[in-house]
Amino acid sequence: MLVLVFLVVSMPSFAQTSDKIAGKVVTDDGLPLPGVTIRVQGTEKGTISDADGKFTIEANTGEVLSFTFIGYTELIVSVNNQTQVNVTMYEETTELGEFVVVGYGTQRKSLVTGSISKVTNEKLDQIPLSRVDDALVGQVAGVNIQQTNPAAGEAPTLRIRGPGSISSFSDPLVVVDGLVVDSDYLGNIDMNDVESLEILKDAASAAIYGSRGANGIVMITTKSGKEGPTVFSYNTYVGFKSVPKNDVLSNVNDWSSWVRENNNGELTEKLKYIELLGTSTDWEDVMYDGGIINSHSLSVKGGTKTTKYRASASYLKDEGVLLTDEYDKVNFSLNMTTKVNEKVEFGITLNPSFTNQRRFPIGLHDAMRSASWLPLYLDENNIQYVNRLRENGRWADAKVGDYAMERMFDNYDLTNGISLASGGTTISTTSNASSLAKVLERENTKAETKIFSNIFLKFNLTNDLFFKTSFGGDFRYRKYQNWTGIKASRNGASDSESSISTLSQTHIVSENTFNYTKDLDKHSLSAVVGFAYEKYDGQTTGIQAAGYNFDYIQTIPATNVVGAGTAEFEESLVSFFGRFNYSYADKYLLSLSARADGSSKFSPDNKYGVFPAVSVGWRAAEEDFLRNSDVISDLKFRFSYGQTGSNSGIGRYAHIGLVEPAGAVLDGGVITGFNVANISNSDLRWEKLVEVNPGIDAAFLNGRLSLGLDYYVRKSKDLLLNQPIPSITGFNEALVNLGEVENKGFELEFGSNNYSNSNFSWSTIAILTHNKNTLVNFAGANGLISVVDEKRPAEWIALEGHPISSFYGYVVSHEITPEYINDSFYPIAGQSQDIYVKDLNGDGVIDTDDRTILGSPFPDFIWSITNNLTYKNFDFSLMFQGSQGAEVRNIDSQYIYNEFASAQDYVSTFPDTDLVRERIYTSDDIQDASYIALRNLNIGYKIPFKVLERSGLKSARIYVGGQNLIYKMSKSYEGWNPEGINQGLDSPLTYGYQRGAAPLYRTYSVGLNIEF
Repeated sequence: MLVLVFLVVSMPSFAQTSDKIAGKVVTDDGLPLPGVTIRVQGTEKGTISDADGKFTIEANTGEVLSFTFIGYTELIVSVNNQTQVNVTMYEETTELGEFVVVGYGTQRKSLVTGSISKVTNEKLDQIPLSRVDDALVGQVAGVNIQQTNPAAGEAPTLRIRGPGSISSFSDPLVVVDGLVVDSDYLGNIDMNDVESLEILKDAASAAIYGSRGANGIVMITTKSGKEGPTVFSYNTYVGFKSVPKNDVLSNVNDWSSWVRENNNGELTEKLKYIELLGTSTDWEDVMYDGGIINSHSLSVKGGTKTTKYRASASYLKDEGVLLTDEYDKVNFSLNMTTKVNEKVEFGITLNPSFTNQRRFPIGLHDAMRSASWLPLYLDENNIQYVNRLRENGRWADAKVGDYAMERMFDNYDLTNGISLASGGTTISTTSNASSLAKVLERENTKAETKIFSNIFLKFNLTNDLFFKTSFGGDFRYRKYQNWTGIKASRNGASDSESSISTLSQTHIVSENTFNYTKDLDKHSLSAVVGFAYEKYDGQTTGIQAAGYNFDYIQTIPATNVVGAGTAEFEESLVSFFGRFNYSYADKYLLSLSARADGSSKFSPDNKYGVFPAVSVGWRAAEEDFLRNSDVISDLKFRFSYGQTGSNSGIGRYAHIGLVEPAGAVLDGGVITGFNVANISNSDLRWEKLVEVNPGIDAAFLNGRLSLGLDYYVRKSKDLLLNQPIPSITGFNEALVNLGEVENKGFELEFGSNNYSNSNFSWSTIAILTHNKNTLVNFAGANGLISVVDEKRPAEWIALEGHPISSFYGYVVSHEITPEYINDSFYPIAGQSQDIYVKDLNGDGVIDTDDRTILGSPFPDFIWSITNNLTYKNFDFSLMFQGSQGAEVRNIDSQYIYNEFASAQDYVSTFPDTDLVRERIYTSDDIQDASYIALRNLNIGYKIPFKVLERSGLKSARIYVGGQNLIYKMSKSYEGWNPEGINQGLDSPLTYGYQRGAAPLYRTYSVGLNIEF
């Protein structure tokens, strides 16, 4: 950025008069734009572009040309010594002209009194990603998107203004073209079909969606047809993905050198044997094999004054960066509207999609735990070291090409060069199958079909009033298949298994609304009232089989079935809603809304929840004392208050007493009976979120600088959580409404049009978000300690006054000295499982009273800076994005450093056993998850229209791009993805747990956009 500033400042200018300037005006598609008004500011000189977009005008050096056209952003060009001025004009997106989707309608952004951010799809479809939500990273203040699982086709974690629930995760509501869909729909839609995304962040904006708006709303508007001739568009790109090398794993050579340096120049017996074996495997290279992502999208659009249409078809293939992950997506869309007559309008949207995904079958921690000396397969050299005597001749028939396994190389007599049934030198650290076999001999797939559709009829009852009825929904069929072959496990055929599970779900939505708008002199008002009904019906099936003796047949024969089951469910929601907007002289703004939702999840006494909202605004820039200001070009103060709700923390039938099947033995036979599954609670009610949000929107220097600032306090009350109860009831916990969580913070958006002339432009957008999460009230559960994995029971605590998810444990003091470790030189990269911890309360004893909060997974700040530049037909954009202050509980170190190995235990004579604890209980595994990344880089060239005229193409642009070209992690973090949170996800109370998360990757891409 500094270099660009220097270049701009140092550009020479010359005083030279230009009597006549000629030029041409084109759109961003390269098409001529006739009828553009070109004026010399401060004079009466002016002209209009002709049918070919051409113009001539007289102007002197130092004067300024203004280009204006209805629906397009005004363009200002300074006259230097040029005689030719060719300009490109873009459709209007100014504060006054831009409209945003607000739920059951649109509104001019200048009149919006809530906190809504809009992202227009200008280049998002050029980012080589398989999901829409991945492309939103760094685009919107207040939205935190973590690449918690960047494997091919997997979803990131998206949070708007922090987590607000204790019993369920805070996924936002997703609305596509006015229809509510499941959040995973973001993985099925094609970004080429997206026109824009609006993020409704505050409760006042989201209250129109009532019970489902507590976590914010992502509103997607898809592209539609336009009046004009038929236009075809073809967009394609190919990207090359790889995981940057970070040398987390130690190799044989480096470890041998370290041992020699610390062992009087000698290798241990084990390392001598490894050196003799002569193999070295880089498991990063094996598991992170990289891949290619490519996308093809073809669309057609056009229309007349009465009928407009757009249709598209696309295909995406993402090979991922892991050894066996892969994702394929086929997508079709149709969007058509037609005016039946002056009073009636009809429209239809149809979007079927088909996805196939092969998932990496094990955690990366497991994939990386094999020793670096272990070969992938047996070959002519290493097969001579296979122990054919061990374990009753288990590997007596080993042959070249078999998977290598650590245990098959144990018990080697270095002196005589032979294998022994027992004794000798043993180098294995695990009895497991090799990582390669675990991955290649498993196949986990997910196939999904989704069909999204919506039809509507709109009746224009008067010039000010219309009625709209719509009917739509979506159908999904999802199938999981998991196969574990006989070579995938150390136990062979006894661990082989196959399973198939399916989900079939139908979701229907019926909505009916009246919309009224009226302008009376300086008074403007609009209103919407409506009724909606939704219903979900679904069925799940599952079948499991085991006992396969070979890998040739992976289907499920009846004789191999060990379990099967089916389930059915339904859920419905009835809603009444309304909103009223009023403005006086476009200066004084008021918005009122309310929604009543009735859910089948609650008892008749608590079925309905009511969610009101109010917001006000003052456009001070329209007052007489600011209207002609040379500094302040726009200034709006706004304040909102609203309530939204959530029922995501409760099951479909949790308010009633449920029974579940149970087996019992009676008279020597097994019979099926039923047990009570839960305690009924007819008092269960909606979770409620209450939020206040003052904000300021401002623009300065004729829009050259813009500023948006929001401060919010949102409190989630009546949280649905499982409260401990006396065991005499037959249960340990019961679902109740208790607890309160608070999120408060600020959001800053800053924009700057740094420089602009006929050939060069440069603009910058910067965003900054701070959110503080606090557990205000946890009722009788304050101080609750939770664990994710009973085998590795690292702890979290839910303590009032702190975030809902806080790492808990002991603070590290210092390492155990090597003389007290069984073998400090082996295994490779080994470190002790135990470590000294601090006596925090000073009583001279290390016990549970010395535990404390060790950190939080929530960042202090997230930010991004985006620069967009154009020079003639070239365009350039780059985004730096970062997160500071978050931490992660990284259990991967247990595997990377072989802390499980008995060689890393302390010796029997160790005197301080009472002063040490396992590392998983300590701050040693709490690592800084901060990062700074060059998220996106895009360089494009628009081929001139003159070059394309004979080809029949209307426009063409080629580009190259890169993602995560720079990704700087904290020095304290040991792994491949500080954003990776892949376990403990069933509860917000254990968020921040990393154990084998997929790695972040770097992508280089090249693409092409054409219209014809």
